[in-house]
This record gives sequence, structure tokens and C-alpha cells, in this order.
Amino acid sequence: MGVTCVSQMPVAEGKSVQQTVELLTRKLEMLGAEKQGTFCVDCETYHTAASTLGSQGQAGKLMYVMHNSEYPLSCFALFENGPCLVADTNFDVLMVKLKGFFQSAKASKIETRGTRYQYCDFLVKVGTVTMGPSARGISVENFPKLSMNLHAS
Repeated sequence: MGVTCVSQMPVAEGKSVQQTVELLTRKLEMLGAEKQGTFCVDCETYHTAASTLGSQGQAGKLMYVMHNSEYPLSCFALFENGPCLVADTNFDVLMVKLKGFFQSAKASKIETRGTRYQYCDFLVKVGTVTMGPSARGISVENFPKLSMNLHAS
């Protein structure tokens, strides 16, 4: 296990988000990084339904439901100021059945798609962050790709 670092990259001056992503990936490839496939992470925001709020003026809670192509059989839910839940991908079906308690926030789906690279002992992911049809930013994730070397005594 290691430390993962996710950073938001600024868009290069005079360039679009896509042009900056292409610039970053070209630099990685020039350094000798090898493509390892693609990745996708999406997040949808839900809020507690008005019918579940007891009194007027009570603030609703948010829940974020995420999917990650690195974990294709899992779905992750993070409650605002609460626990994190790991479930199978059928959790989305359950959310539809819980529409009386949680409602999807309008236009709240955010997604990061991009390419995975192996550079020396690191896995680097460069992605475009989109909300709806428009690109909102660039994410760069890197973490050590540790290998276990077991030696017989």
C-alpha cells in the first residue's frame, strides 16, 4: 500500500483543457512512460428528499455515489459527515428504489476520463474532468506501483 496523490492541474495559458491534457500526455510519453489503458471515475450527488426532512429549515444531507473503472464490480457511497460505503454495482438500482429518501441532484454528475501510464515505479493517470457536456478541468493522479519481493530464507 502506498500514498496516492491527486492534483488539479491548471490549464495552460492560451490552451483548452483538451490541448493541455494532450501536452501533458506527450510529455509523459517523451519521458518514457508507457500507456497502460484508460480509466474512468464518475460521481453523482444525491440529497435527502424533502419528505424525509422533519421540520422546516432543516438542512438536507448529501450523498455522493461513485464508480471507478479500477474497481468495476464495486460502487462507493460517501455520506456527508458520515460513513463511507462500499457495495456492488447494483447499488444504483437500490438508489432508484430509495427515491423517496434520496433524490439525484440535477446536473450533478461529474466524471474524469483519461489514460493510465506506467512511469518507472509509478502509475500516473491524466484525465479530463467533465460536468455534463463541458470540460471543467484536469486531474493528475500518481502513486507508487509497489511490487512485493519475497525471498525464501
